Amino acid sequence: MREDERLKLLETVLEAHALLADAALELRRRLTRQSPLARTAARAERAVFRFKRELQRSELDEPPPPLARLLPEVRQGQQVIDIARLRPSKLPDEEA
Repeated sequence: MREDERLKLLETVLEAHALLADAALELRRRLTRQSPLARTAARAERAVFRFKRELQRSELDEPPPPLARLLPEVRQGQQVIDIARLRPSKLPDEEA
């Protein structure tokens, strides 16, 4: 992810966090704190807040991890599937 993409995503997350925080506050005013709806809104607001913090702290200078570390280790006797063969050569939009 490039820096400009990260900043655009961060801007979107900041807006979402502000809206969720306002909604959670309004629900806490109208309902009790123990209401399932108010509790769910508070959890969602906290999750978006944590995501916002991670985006702000992320460093883009680090290269992505090699694909070999992301794929599970092949154990003896198991088949290996070529993922490239599973992907269509052309997307449905590109055929026209």
